[in-house]
Amino acid sequence: MTLFAFASTLEFSKMFPETPVPENSSNITDKIIPLAVGCKSIGCAAILGVGLVEFSANLSALLNRKNELGITSVVLVGICGAFKDRDLQVGDVVRVDTEVVGDLGVEEKEGSFTAWSKISGEVKKYDAADPSSAPLWIRNLRGASGISVNCCTGTEATARVRAHLFNADVESMEGAACFSICKAFSVNAYEIRAVSNFVGARDKSQWKIAEALEKLRELFNYELPITNY
Repeated sequence: MTLFAFASTLEFSKMFPETPVPENSSNITDKIIPLAVGCKSIGCAAILGVGLVEFSANLSALLNRKNELGITSVVLVGICGAFKDRDLQVGDVVRVDTEVVGDLGVEEKEGSFTAWSKISGEVKKYDAADPSSAPLWIRNLRGASGISVNCCTGTEATARVRAHLFNADVESMEGAACFSICKAFSVNAYEIRAVSNFVGARDKSQWKIAEALEKLRELFNYELPITNY
């Protein structure tokens, strides 16, 4: 069974508006949301929390019971920001194949940022499962590289630093955690993101979250299709 993992209730509810969101519970299995086409199950979904820490804790708890729950693969679904000059437009849907943690490091006394990768001598990358083993609809998406952050970029200066350090196409908040944890549990993981904005000076008036999520919804309904929630 495929687990479609979402960070936020907004992302899940915009894609599956007819599906009720589970009430808060200390039991992680209560977060499981069945998905079906008619009477045929096509997997399940879960809202695991925004950011590396909460997402990691909840995904780990689920995968610790993967055999009991029948989880064989994970697809992380959500929105992202695209770095400029990467040939991406708002509304594009990409398959993120590799991630790094983009805000792991130290702030120097003059205010500059030194990435942990520079201190340790290597960039720690977290990779998705081989795309050739993914379903065709995932394989056909454009591949991209990403950075995962707990603090999203809010200035052009930070965007330039991160783009230079990591040569990334997109920025989001959970991908590195998803890939790392799924590898530890020997579960194939993939990440699908729709671009809702460009990374740079924070201007929410320019964000197109609803439009980006609609692109994801269209992809799901066309490829799976999920028509009866």
